[in-house]
Amino acid sequence: MGLVSIGEFTRLSRLSPKALRLYDELGLLVPARVDPDTGYRWYAATQLDQARLVASLRRIRVPLARIRDILALHAGSAAEEIRAYWAGTEVEHAAQRELVGRLVDRLHGEKSAMYEVTVRDMPARSLLSVVRRVHQDELVPMGRELFIHRL
Repeated sequence: MGLVSIGEFTRLSRLSPKALRLYDELGLLVPARVDPDTGYRWYAATQLDQARLVASLRRIRVPLARIRDILALHAGSAAEEIRAYWAGTEVEHAAQRELVGRLVDRLHGEKSAMYEVTVRDMPARSLLSVVRRVHQDELVPMGRELFIHRL
């Protein structure tokens, strides 16, 4: 099939010209050829698989930066990265589903605004405390440093 125009590639890939331009800018789907005089883009038919992969990843709301990372991986590693992304998404959805349930129950007057608190006796144990002032962006790296690397 050789090279196809952006219009034809749009039809075949079901991606808009605007999306194709964005994916080109981000290095996700670079045209096989760009006319130096007109800037017109041409795509190789072999790029359809990558275009469909990018479109599918966007449909499941994978961020563009993460798509770039996935595209740089071999198939097996890319599949694992997608699986890991989706597992994280399911955890977020479960938490949101639980919150929605509590909100609906509360608005129906079925439960109070307070979370359920359980009090129980536990054996004495040693604890470690660290006091440190950090910016929000530093919380995860600090947690890794404190809890994972020191175990």
